[in-house]
Amino acid sequence: MYKISSMEETKNLNMEEVKKRWIRCLVWQQVVGTVLWISWDMAISLAASCLGWMPLSQGVMPSLWGFFRFLVFQISLAMLLVAHCIVTSPEEKAAASVWEMTGGLIGAVLGGGRGRRGALRRKAQTSGDWLLFVLISMLGGFLAVFSVTGGLMQMDVFAPFHMALRGAAFGFIYGVHYVFKKRWVLSFPIIQRPLFFSLKMGIPSAAKRALKLSVLALPCSILMFFLHGNLYGNGIGTFLKQQVVFFLGAYFISFCWELIHHLIQVVHTRRCVFAPPQGSAAAETNPTDPLLVALEESSRRSLAQYLAYLDLCMVSENNVDSWRRAAFFEETGETYKRIISACLRPLEHMAIKLLEGLDSSSVDKTADILSQQMRSPTDRPLYENAKEVLNDFQLCSWCARTVASLTANSHDEDRFGVAQLSGCNGAVVSTLLSCLIIVEVYLGKRSNIQPMHLMGPASIKWTVPSRGAVMEVGKRHSVALKKTALHKKAYAMADVLRTSIYQIVSVFQDEMLVRGSNAGGLSVAERDWLSKIKPVYGTHEMLLQKLGMFLEFRAS
Repeated sequence: MYKISSMEETKNLNMEEVKKRWIRCLVWQQVVGTVLWISWDMAISLAASCLGWMPLSQGVMPSLWGFFRFLVFQISLAMLLVAHCIVTSPEEKAAASVWEMTGGLIGAVLGGGRGRRGALRRKAQTSGDWLLFVLISMLGGFLAVFSVTGGLMQMDVFAPFHMALRGAAFGFIYGVHYVFKKRWVLSFPIIQRPLFFSLKMGIPSAAKRALKLSVLALPCSILMFFLHGNLYGNGIGTFLKQQVVFFLGAYFISFCWELIHHLIQVVHTRRCVFAPPQGSAAAETNPTDPLLVALEESSRRSLAQYLAYLDLCMVSENNVDSWRRAAFFEETGETYKRIISACLRPLEHMAIKLLEGLDSSSVDKTADILSQQMRSPTDRPLYENAKEVLNDFQLCSWCARTVASLTANSHDEDRFGVAQLSGCNGAVVSTLLSCLIIVEVYLGKRSNIQPMHLMGPASIKWTVPSRGAVMEVGKRHSVALKKTALHKKAYAMADVLRTSIYQIVSVFQDEMLVRGSNAGGLSVAERDWLSKIKPVYGTHEMLLQKLGMFLEFRAS
């Protein structure tokens, strides 16, 4: 029977789930590596015997040397998995440059810059993790090439060692490419497919990428051949033989490494159900406690937290676990308020950080003109804050979709009216509108929302001057923002927020509109659908008119 006895036990279960996934990757890796090794060794031995490079019996028959090479190959795969465990993360992380680390070291010696030490320490740790991954990749490439090509090059004492040196160069290329392309970030799929089908889908792409990596490693192999060829002769026959053997070995190794990468992506992005089994005693008394503990107590930006938000989003949007969603709307309303609060927290953090970037950029207008011209646009606080916040795009999009789905479903499933009575509906709509407005500012979109006192008869909107430096900053940097990857994330985030608001409006449109006192017109029921506290960004009038645009289906 599944029973949660304490909050600490639930947190331990979350950590155990992450450990189990890595152990599962290790087991699958060893099984797949064994099958591929046997297939490779038999195929390459048969091909070498047909070319006259070695006797058939020497390559096919098992030997102590072959078993030793197999162990070395499995060790290299295990080392690479450890390297992946070091750098794999559900979100992008920023690394410290050489100049930042030098400046931080000087500041630490002089006793200044205490406010930025925490961020610099995290960036330095990320840089160290990346460097360690590249070093482990080099060592793994050294061992892997030694084991894969050792069966063909054992006629010469020095040949396996020099082929292994080329493997180290290949590992360096692979590690730098892996880090530079940010392939260490977990990419959560839109559709959760069965495990075997997900693994099968990645084989063609792994084969194509392995071919590209092995082609990139050929120039290093040719260079090292001429550097070390004098030890065992550098005739044209030896040259061609070694290039063919290295290319085939590099392709096989990179294919195995790509399968490991795909395996990690599939295993770690699968949904984890944070709930007791249906029908158990815990499911009858506290079915939502494991999920709430994972949302509130998990380390920020950890895999356990991401899995918890993914599970919550799937429960809110789909009908597969309707009994769990029904437990959200329990009579006291505490569960629903905690869930909404946990989802609004990342969205509010995003809006606050983006606002800080706009404010700091507005202040920078009064700074020294020469220093402003010497700085790159992407070095300004506007982009620093945007890059840091939009790295949480996946988490923020789940939160927006979750609160929108829960609010929309409360129309039919909330028997006690906890969503409306607790004020969660107003908090959800206000937060989504504030986040959308500030993201649109980053996109350079000039909103036409005007204060209420500037509305003329028949709802005519009079022209007003600019709203100040904040809007000018967003407009001034929008062109440069489009040249970066941040524009894609900001545009996607705005689309998610806009869709989420429309999802609520399409369900509650009749409840949101009330008959006004002026000439029988309709107005927005702001008392129920907008929070009374000050919004994270903008004013109450701005949110009210933005909501009115959604009700008229004119927001785009």
